[in-house]
Amino acid sequence: MATFKIKAPKPPKPPKPPDRLQNLQTVRPLGKTKWVKAHWRWNYGTHQWEWVLGHWSK
Repeated sequence: MATFKIKAPKPPKPPKPPDRLQNLQTVRPLGKTKWVKAHWRWNYGTHQWEWVLGHWSK
């Protein structure tokens, strides 16, 4: 018979703060194709929102 572990629910995230100014698009590095706009990201270590500047992605 299999036993299942019940996971504790995560606490709810607070609402995102208002967006900050976007940084200008930089020169595209080799191998990167997509510009990701600046955005808020939840940091599970500190349990806070952190602002991530715009960057290039694959």
